[in-house]
Amino acid sequence: MPSVKQAPVIERLHHLMREAAATAAAVRDNAQDDGEPLDPAELIDLIAEYQVVLDLLDEAFNVEPTQSNGACSIG
Repeated sequence: MPSVKQAPVIERLHHLMREAAATAAAVRDNAQDDGEPLDPAELIDLIAEYQVVLDLLDEAFNVEPTQSNGACSIG
């Protein structure tokens, strides 16, 4: 369960991912309609940007949980 702080951020990311998938479908449709494949350099750039997102999510998943024992730290 995401935290109160994290929940809206995750929901926004879900929204952006749905938009990205719809946009990618439009790119595919245009390529098919035009009979012209996506430029290889564009594909490489898009894959690199997608990989950044995957890497950041992987880092978020692998964060060490904080140990909360109820103690207060002073100074």
